[in-house]
Amino acid sequence: MNPDNKKMLIIAGVAIAVIAGGYVALIAYSGMNVPFSVVMSQSMQHDNERSEIGCIDTGDIVVVKSKDKTTIQSYVKGTQTGYSTFGDYGSVIIYERNSSANPVIHRAIVWLEWDSGEKKWKSEELKGYEGDWYCKVTSIDGSAEKKDADNLEGTLVFRDVTRSGKNVSISLTSLTKESGFLTMGDNPVTNNSFDQASGIINHPIGMEDIKSVPFAELPWIGAVKILTGNSSSNLKYVPNSLPSLAMAIILIITAVMLIDLALQWRYSELEKRK
Repeated sequence: MNPDNKKMLIIAGVAIAVIAGGYVALIAYSGMNVPFSVVMSQSMQHDNERSEIGCIDTGDIVVVKSKDKTTIQSYVKGTQTGYSTFGDYGSVIIYERNSSANPVIHRAIVWLEWDSGEKKWKSEELKGYEGDWYCKVTSIDGSAEKKDADNLEGTLVFRDVTRSGKNVSISLTSLTKESGFLTMGDNPVTNNSFDQASGIINHPIGMEDIKSVPFAELPWIGAVKILTGNSSSNLKYVPNSLPSLAMAIILIITAVMLIDLALQWRYSELEKRK
């Protein structure tokens, strides 16, 4: 076999082995048979007109973990512990709605506990939350604002919540009585209410609803899938994604070529010394 061909086969074999080994290791680490998910909509963008590295944008691929392989923290809890992901406090989760609807990738904002014995809502993590929140309770005497985390009632209100400073609220009587997270997309333009108040879902997201937990992003790569599918119009929210992807591919190819040239030069030098 030609020495140059032999060398290329060895390089290709090593590259394939590294990629395959890395993928197997990722599956073991994440606890997921398919540890990737393509983001199809703009609901998690921090800028509704362009993609940003470090945030979850249309066309990104997120690397996900099993919910059993990580600790999920809400935004409210994250403000107290300092835990943050993808540009804001708390965890981002992917949850199932029903068998016919696509899963939703949104941020967990606060965990509500339904006390079936005392028939009331409460939230232990709100006790240490320094942000602006209260329950608006209306009675025959008028409206009042209450901050009793052990007895949430009426309309739960948050002001200046998340990085984009949203003002959101939800009627607790509208919720199916089961414990879970109130959730919301990061987008400051399109997602200005809880999922449970906007018709996306009618109950807090329990652990049994959570499909996976994103922990890293591969920017722009999923834009190719969107471009060739039925959601290509969503790429208008990230006009810089395809050019950025093309530039990244060019840089990778250039780097590979430079490495190959360096190896060829090294091989030639060794041959001269024989």
